[in-house]
Amino acid sequence: MRITRASLLLVLLCCLASFASGQQKITGRVVDKSNNEPIIGASVQAVKSTVGTVTDASGHFTFQAPQGTQAVLIKFLGYKPLTMAVPASGTINAEMELDEQSLEQVVVVGYGTQKKANLTGAVAVVDVNKTFGSRPITDISRGLQGATPGLTITSPSGDLGTDPAVRLRGLQGSLNSNGAKPLILLDNVEIPTLQLINPADVESISVLKDAASTSIYGARAAWGVILITSKAGKRNTKNTINYNNNFSWATPTNLPTIASGPDGATMALAALQRSTQRSDYSILGITYDQFAIDKMRQWDQQYGGKDLGDDMVYGRDYEVVGGKLYFYRSWDAGDKFMKKWTPQQKHDLSFSGGNEKTAYNVNLGYLNQQGVLKANQDSYERYNANISITSKVKDWLDIRGKIFATKAVGRSPFNFGGLSSDPIYYLYRWPKNYPYGTIDGKPIRNAITEVQQAKMNEETNRYQRVALGATGHIMKGWTVDMDYVYSNLNYVKKETGGSVTAYDFWGGLSNGAIPYSKYTTPSNDIVRSTSMFNELNTFKLYTTYAKDIKKHSFKVIAGTDMDLFNETVTTGSRKALIDPNKGEPNLATGEQLYTGSRKLWSTAGYFGRINYVFANKWLLELNARLDGSSRFPTNDQWGFFPSASVGYVVSDEKFMNFTKPVLDFLKLRASYGEIGSQDLNNANQQSYFLPSMNAISSNWLMGSTNMTSVTMPTPVPPTVTWETVSTLDFGFDARMFKNKLGVTFDWYRRTVNDMIVPGVAVPSTFGDVAPKVNAGQMYTQGWELAIDFNHQFENGLGINVMASLSDFKEIVTKYPGITRSITANAYAGKTLGEIWGYETDRLFQFSDFVTKADGSLDLVNGKPVLKPGIASQSQLESGWFYYMPGDVKYKDLDGDGKVWQNSNTVDDPGDKRVIGNSTPRYQYGFQLGAQYKGFDFSMFIQGVGKRELWPSGPIFIPGYKATEAWYAHQLDYWTPTNTNAFYPSPIDQGESNNQRNFLPQSRYLLNMAYMRMKNMTLGYTLPANWLTRAKIQNVRVYVTGENMFEFTKLDIPIDPEVDYISGTTLNTFGRVYPYRRSYAAGIQITL
Repeated sequence: MRITRASLLLVLLCCLASFASGQQKITGRVVDKSNNEPIIGASVQAVKSTVGTVTDASGHFTFQAPQGTQAVLIKFLGYKPLTMAVPASGTINAEMELDEQSLEQVVVVGYGTQKKANLTGAVAVVDVNKTFGSRPITDISRGLQGATPGLTITSPSGDLGTDPAVRLRGLQGSLNSNGAKPLILLDNVEIPTLQLINPADVESISVLKDAASTSIYGARAAWGVILITSKAGKRNTKNTINYNNNFSWATPTNLPTIASGPDGATMALAALQRSTQRSDYSILGITYDQFAIDKMRQWDQQYGGKDLGDDMVYGRDYEVVGGKLYFYRSWDAGDKFMKKWTPQQKHDLSFSGGNEKTAYNVNLGYLNQQGVLKANQDSYERYNANISITSKVKDWLDIRGKIFATKAVGRSPFNFGGLSSDPIYYLYRWPKNYPYGTIDGKPIRNAITEVQQAKMNEETNRYQRVALGATGHIMKGWTVDMDYVYSNLNYVKKETGGSVTAYDFWGGLSNGAIPYSKYTTPSNDIVRSTSMFNELNTFKLYTTYAKDIKKHSFKVIAGTDMDLFNETVTTGSRKALIDPNKGEPNLATGEQLYTGSRKLWSTAGYFGRINYVFANKWLLELNARLDGSSRFPTNDQWGFFPSASVGYVVSDEKFMNFTKPVLDFLKLRASYGEIGSQDLNNANQQSYFLPSMNAISSNWLMGSTNMTSVTMPTPVPPTVTWETVSTLDFGFDARMFKNKLGVTFDWYRRTVNDMIVPGVAVPSTFGDVAPKVNAGQMYTQGWELAIDFNHQFENGLGINVMASLSDFKEIVTKYPGITRSITANAYAGKTLGEIWGYETDRLFQFSDFVTKADGSLDLVNGKPVLKPGIASQSQLESGWFYYMPGDVKYKDLDGDGKVWQNSNTVDDPGDKRVIGNSTPRYQYGFQLGAQYKGFDFSMFIQGVGKRELWPSGPIFIPGYKATEAWYAHQLDYWTPTNTNAFYPSPIDQGESNNQRNFLPQSRYLLNMAYMRMKNMTLGYTLPANWLTRAKIQNVRVYVTGENMFEFTKLDIPIDPEVDYISGTTLNTFGRVYPYRRSYAAGIQITL
């Protein structure tokens, strides 16, 4: 059949006519109602359709809408959404009103809410959707990092289920406290850890920073409050089902690389020859000498990079020569021990809705996170349930109830290395040739073997909370609220040790061969169970009255609250297991041990707050709290703590009219307040006011029994009472360019008065240390800046930007004692985190020493002699160590001809100076988001502008323990042929970061500043008309990455976010469970 051009044209015209008959033309113009200026880039969309357009440079628009369209929805950032009916003419003239949403936004504060425009305290609101929305994070704390200025969040390692440290406006807070930990509240009641909260359960987060906003919470809110509100149902909303998931894969960020066998042994041998003049050494029964180095180098040249399998061949990979055991083969222990990629999955399901009287919300969550271990899979699982219901049972009475439950289970292999040395520590402890294979198919003693044969530990956290409350509406503007919350946390850890069967060369050879045997230690042949149960009863009763009288607005809150906390911890263990496969105490025959502890405390308080607003321009807030704490002696348990804040909306003044084209809103704020701190170290709080007599071993034997003795009672001061934390804060909030640009700035100074510190030193004849007294003072001073920007372009592209920057210092101003020792924890004038050390000049060269005619060193009494004019470092020498070519040369800053610390005090430091500070300075965050025709993109950058660290351990210090591993990044060391090296000549540092070539100094001080791409997400929301028939409201798919890359100046393989707060131990620095990058894909569905 032949088709003519005319036929094709006829068909095309028919199709066009059919299409046109199903559409209607809508035109119009959109302007600003206040000034009749055109609004450029406003979105105009037909209701019940995805068809629409955007306004042009004159505010006009034209588009073809589906036939029968009765209304259009007009949106533009900074303006209230507007729905307008389509007239018969099809022409719409729309006037949009500025949306004061960012100013009228209701912010959750202590015991209520306030309009953001009326806030006078330092309160930050976290955008929950942007912060948590599509990220593959496991807990809230990691999501909050960099989300608001002043909040410092760090983690000691990347281990599964690790609880990050959270600090607000400082790190230490008080020298006597547990750090500047904010009070973390979920629905106005303290929660033990953010790890228990599913990010998908969160409705809003407010961060209360100054005393004016936190004083209403009293004794435990001295360092601020993080106020989390969980999701709840809303009345008069249709039933909705939401399902979200993401599947992610994670990989380690930074892992150390052990130096090759011959390179590591060469460095170790050089170091030991310097201290012992030996030509060989042995570790764990393995011999290292020049013969071993040559054989290891031959092995690398011949077999390096080849897949030889795990089984080791005698004569090729190892051998016994002259009764000495040698291993030649190189191993990539990390590759054998850890996965390159580990999976994680997260699922969240919610149901919500409500009628005129009752609303409900049900959130269910599941998280499954796999660890990095290949040999014996570690994992972390969490189950969450959050159920709430509210109902208006009478016109004057609302009731509410909420159940919150979390179960978290962590599984990991039993640790044969002890509490402070996990398998990863041992994995990177030994040299490259340490054996990780098998002999005749049987395992060798190493960290991998121990993990493979280990029983699984299991840690379980169960948290339950039941909350009941009611609100009575007494009259218009007057309500009474009553809440009771019961919560408990039950922690159980079950550990089963045992023994390991392997070729064990640690104890030497048996008849010239490596013995195959079972090995263990009494501390590992054990079954141990730890149980902790605590419960918190919280009662709150308060009344609120609000009244507007013409230009005057009043709001008064008064109430009382009480907390009662009770915790019991028990640990039981038994040694000598009969059957390690059945780890039960009654299946063991050895020593039994049972210990336990109890902790009780309570707080009570009466509080009040008055808010006054005049003409929406003058703002005043007064707070007061009478606080009681059981942590102090009876006569000192109560304290009164007031606060006040004021605000002035200067932009509403007539003299500011000239700024109106640019400035929409400007509010100046000031606040001052005091809070009593009861944040004493839990472990020793009673020792502040109760004498204690400790039982100790007497070291005297009666028969065969070591007798126990009791110490003299510890001295206590006549009185110890509250530390008083006062905060002065000045700030401003501004909105500009039709609400597109916002700026918030705060300067603050938080002072801790009556800080509990050790008293003035007493004579040694007193027989004990001086009791602690309220005699110290310190302050934290800093500033915070937050900027946000939103804009909608003419083509429909919308962008949003958020940036934050903050800084602080903590300085001690009063501290007992006259001698201000540099090594003291504190002294008057100390900036916390400061690092004292020497300024490094360079490495010594042969030209610095007196030499003989043949160029060799001219030794006097076995020591080299420096040339005249070069400062002596002899006072830094000890034992076998004296400075030679290749060692570190420090600067003689005081010009006295020698390098020394003199009295090692602030007033007489010799050549020492403050060379850095471990406090994170200039912390920043930057978020960028964009939306265009269903696509959305976001990125989040977080970092620290300045921070130094002087750590310890072998990854940082070459030769920290000379016989153990040396690392690839340490190969650039001084030799007579490599005089411009970065590291000094190899020596044995004796497990110290404060002697010989590694006294604290500027050359090797770590620069921990970094910039990290914290998250990047790309999503697409399916058009609504694709989903209508399936009765699906919304579907969004996305891909995302977390910790994708970073910029840093670190020269060693550690993650730049290594813990600021608690610090890692000297031996394990850099050898911890790895931090992780992750990449995920997910879907979000709303029915």
